Amino acid sequence: MKFFPLLNSIAKKEKPALLFFLKLLILLCVIKSVFFFYNYSIADGWALNTTRDFFRLLLWSLLSDSFAIALINLPLFLLLLITGKFLKSKAVKILVALLFTILNTFSLFLNTTDIFYFRFHLQRADADLLYVLRNPFENSSIAVLLVVLAAISFFTIAGSFIYKNLWRIIQPAAGRANLYITSSLLVIFFAAFIISGSKKIVPTYPLTTLKPVQLPLAQNSFHTFLYSLYRRNEMLIPDKNYMPADQQRFLFSIHKKNNTAPIEPKNIVLFIMESIPSDFFDSSSPYKVAMPFLDSLVNKSSYFNNAFSYSYSSNKGITSLLAGIPTMTDIPLYHSRFVSINHTAVGDELAKQHYSSAFFIGDNYDDFGFAQCCKWLGIQQYYCMEDIPGYQLMEKHSLGLHDEYVLNFMGNKLNHIKEPFFAVQYNISTHYPNDLPATFKDRFPEKNTTPQMKTMQYYNDCLQQFFANAATQSWFRNTVFIFCSDHWAQPHNENIRTDEVESFRIPIFIYDPATERKEIISSMVSQLDIMNTILYYGGSKDSLVSYGSSLKDTILNPHRTIFTKTNSAIYHAINEEYVVGFDAMGGKAVYCYAYKKDPERKNDLLKKPHFNGADSLILEMKAYLQTASRHYRNKTN
Repeated sequence: MKFFPLLNSIAKKEKPALLFFLKLLILLCVIKSVFFFYNYSIADGWALNTTRDFFRLLLWSLLSDSFAIALINLPLFLLLLITGKFLKSKAVKILVALLFTILNTFSLFLNTTDIFYFRFHLQRADADLLYVLRNPFENSSIAVLLVVLAAISFFTIAGSFIYKNLWRIIQPAAGRANLYITSSLLVIFFAAFIISGSKKIVPTYPLTTLKPVQLPLAQNSFHTFLYSLYRRNEMLIPDKNYMPADQQRFLFSIHKKNNTAPIEPKNIVLFIMESIPSDFFDSSSPYKVAMPFLDSLVNKSSYFNNAFSYSYSSNKGITSLLAGIPTMTDIPLYHSRFVSINHTAVGDELAKQHYSSAFFIGDNYDDFGFAQCCKWLGIQQYYCMEDIPGYQLMEKHSLGLHDEYVLNFMGNKLNHIKEPFFAVQYNISTHYPNDLPATFKDRFPEKNTTPQMKTMQYYNDCLQQFFANAATQSWFRNTVFIFCSDHWAQPHNENIRTDEVESFRIPIFIYDPATERKEIISSMVSQLDIMNTILYYGGSKDSLVSYGSSLKDTILNPHRTIFTKTNSAIYHAINEEYVVGFDAMGGKAVYCYAYKKDPERKNDLLKKPHFNGADSLILEMKAYLQTASRHYRNKTN
C-alpha cells in the first residue's frame, strides 16, 4: 500500500517538469499542424492516402519532437540531479534558466520559421541557413526590419512562457528531486537512438518507413539543423559500391573534353537569372510574362525547352553553373571541407586562353558566399554593390541594388575590360520579396498578374537598356550571351503543387549576335552543362572535371538523363519519358512516374509487377551517386 503514496509524492515533485514537457510537445504539434496545412498544396497533400499512413506519420512526428525536447533539456535535468546544492544560488539558477530558455525558444522559432521557409528550401532547416545572407541589415529594408521585429516579438513571448515554466522546475530543485524525470528523458533519448540506429538518428530513419514527401512532417527543425551542423563535413550520400568501378565509369564519367571550339574565341557574358521558372518563357503557361525584349531575344537564340536546375537554392545553383559540380553537402560546397575537391576552375581555365574575368552582383560583399566561390573558381574581379559609385543614394531591393544600376555599371566596365573577357551578372531584383523601384510602371498589368511576373518585366526592361548600349560597342558582335536561371521558383504567391519534374524546369538560352537565328532544342539539358559551354566558347580543349556536357554536344544526344536533388536524401533521374526518385541513404528507388502521360503522378510504376522501364534510369542513378561519392572522397574515378 506504500506504493501509491510514493507515486503521489513523485507526481507532486515531477508535476512542473511533466507539464513543461507536455506543453512543449503540444506547442510543437500545433506548429506542425500549421506547417501541414500551410504547405499542403505544395507537398501534394503529403501523400496521406490511408489511415495507416496518418498514424505512422503521427508516431514518427511525436517521436521526433519528443527526442528534440529530450535532446535540449536532458543536460538541464542531469545538472539538477547531480548539483542540487550548487544550484541553491539564485543567480546560478537564473543563469541556467535563461540558458535553457534560449535553447527551447530557438527550437520553437526554427520550427515556426520553417512553416514559411519550407516553400523556398523544400526541406527542414539545416546548416545552409548559416550561409544564406551575411549582411541582412545593410540595406535597411522595411521587409528585413519587419522580420527582425517579428523575431524579437516571438522570442519575447515564447521566451517568457518557457522561462516561467523552467523557473517552477529549477527554483525548488535540490539533490535527487528530479531522478525520475531525468530517467524518463534518458529512456526517450536512448530509445530513439537505438530504434533509429547509431548513424541514422531520427532525421533520416523515417525514410525507410515513410514516403519521402512525408519526411518534413515527421522531422523537428531544431534537430535537423543541429544534425546538419554535426555532419557538415560529411558526405550526405553513403559510400556505397553499386557496381564495379569500370562499369561506373562507363555509365557516368566526370572527365570531359570539348573536342570542338569556335575558330576565334568569343567574349562570353553569362546572365544568372535569380528564381526564374520556365513558365515565364512558356507561351502555354498562364504565367508567361509579357516581356517584349527578352521574347525578341529568344526569337534570335538557341532556346532549350527541356532545361533543369540541379537544386532549389542559389548557393547550390552557382556551383552547378560555374563549376559543373552538384553540391552533395547541406552547406555550400565552397564553404565545406570538400573545397579541395578535384575541379575545373573556370576563371583559371579561361585565363590560359588569355581571358579576363569578372563577376557582378548588386548585394553586399560575399552575401551567400559568392565572393568566396569566385575566388575558388579563379574569377579575377568581383564587383558588388559597394563598388558602384554613389550606391548609397540609389534605390535598393531588400537584398541590394536594383538591376538597372548594376547592369549600367557592368556595361561601363565591359567597355574597358581587356578582350577576350568572361563576365557574369547575377541579378537580384527577381528574388523574393520581389521589390520594385518606385519609378517602374508595368506596361502589361493585365498580363503580368503576380509580383514575380512584374519583377521579371522589370528585369526585361533593364536588359533592354543594357543591350541597347552594348550593341553600340565594338566588342558586342564577338560576344555570346548565355542566360540560365539559378533555380526554379513558384511564379505566384498562392499555394501551388511542386513535383518531381516541373519544380526543376528553368529557362536556358544562348544568344549570339553574329549568328542570329531561332532554334528550339528539346534535348534534356541541365545547368550543370553551363561551365562546359563557357569553356567551349572560350576555345578550351583541355580535359575538365564536370558532371555536365557542352550544350553544343547535348544537341547530338537527345536521350540524356538529368539528375536533380530534392533534399539531403532524395535525388531524381529524369529522361524524356520517366522520372525516378531515389533514396540515396537507403540505396533504392522509391517511386517512378511516366510524367508526360501521368502529369498528376497517380501511378507509381514501381508498384506494377514486371515493370522494367525504369531499370536503366536506376542503374544510371547508382552510377551517378557512386561517382559523386568517390569524387568527394578523393577516390579514383
